[in-house]
Amino acid sequence: MSVYVSVTGFRPHPGLVRLLRFWWHTSRAVRQARGAPGNLRVELRPVDGIYHTLTVWRDEASMRAYVRSGAHRRAMIGFRDLGGGKTLGFPADADPGWDTAYARWQREAREV
Repeated sequence: MSVYVSVTGFRPHPGLVRLLRFWWHTSRAVRQARGAPGNLRVELRPVDGIYHTLTVWRDEASMRAYVRSGAHRRAMIGFRDLGGGKTLGFPADADPGWDTAYARWQREAREV
C-alpha cells in the first residue's frame, strides 16, 4: 500500500507566552489530524528543542485537505510570530517509521 508521509519540525521563539500559544494550536491541530479522512498515523516527538510531527496519510490529497482546513489552517496564519521550522513530504511504499522519516527530514527538509 502506498502512503504519503509528512514530517515537520518547529522551533518556538523564546518566551512562555509563545510556547503556550504554540501548544494550544498544536493540541487542536493534532486532534484534527487524528480524525481527518485519510490519516493513518500521528506521532509527536521533541528532539533538541524542536517539536516534530510525523503524519502518514492514505494519499497526498488527504494531507493537503487537512492542511488547508480547520485548526491546522488557523495555526498557520500566525505561526511565524511563534517560531520557525522545516517540513518534508514524500510518497512511500509503506509507513517508514520514525527513524527513517526523521533521517530523511534531516537531509531534505525545507524551511517554511
